[in-house]
Amino acid sequence: MKYFFISVGIIIFMLMVDQVMIETKTDSDNQKELDDMLEVLDHYDLKLENYQTIIKESRKIDDIDKIASIMEEFQLIEQDENSIKFERDRQESTAITESVLLVRVNEKESLYQIIYTITATDSTPTIRKDYHKQISTITNDLFTENAQTFTCVEGWNNGIIDIVCLKIFLSERLNMTIIDEINDASIQSWTGYIPDWKNTWKQQDNEINMQIAVREGVADRTTLTIGTPILIHEY
Repeated sequence: MKYFFISVGIIIFMLMVDQVMIETKTDSDNQKELDDMLEVLDHYDLKLENYQTIIKESRKIDDIDKIASIMEEFQLIEQDENSIKFERDRQESTAITESVLLVRVNEKESLYQIIYTITATDSTPTIRKDYHKQISTITNDLFTENAQTFTCVEGWNNGIIDIVCLKIFLSERLNMTIIDEINDASIQSWTGYIPDWKNTWKQQDNEINMQIAVREGVADRTTLTIGTPILIHEY
């Protein structure tokens, strides 16, 4: 039952995203936050599953063909009367995948939600440099300063992650303050605030910019997921 409420909560977060003010951040902020999250995985010798950045914005688009022309390096994957999806053909690297989804939310006002997703499965310097380069390019091409950015990292091992030690490490290394926690037999998650992370989310009277979930017993794995400012996928 608790997993049901967690899933519902994540769906509610997704519906609220376009109605909540999130502080605009630069790609350099995204790099720092991603570096910090990957450092946590390294510290606990976790295997990288992937890291991902999602950028979202609702915009008025009078000429959808003009937007499509910007996507010349992408392939048209799906299209119907209300949505268009593109994916980049990256024959030179399979470690990074990218997609752009345009969903019409108001036909009369030509209002579309643009969702850009980039995912990487390799954290080598070359891949990370390419990853941030693509984010910078797509941000300049498709988004304004009102875009909202979400980044997460997922890692795993075949052992047990010491939650107490993890909290101490985050407190000492990143000056994390815990705002809220959910504890269950197989999953523990908490929400917090890290002063050096610039992308923030307002939760009641608190500013938050980090969510972590540790889940045990999934395919004999312990999985750690870290997101900023919130996790927008089910964990």
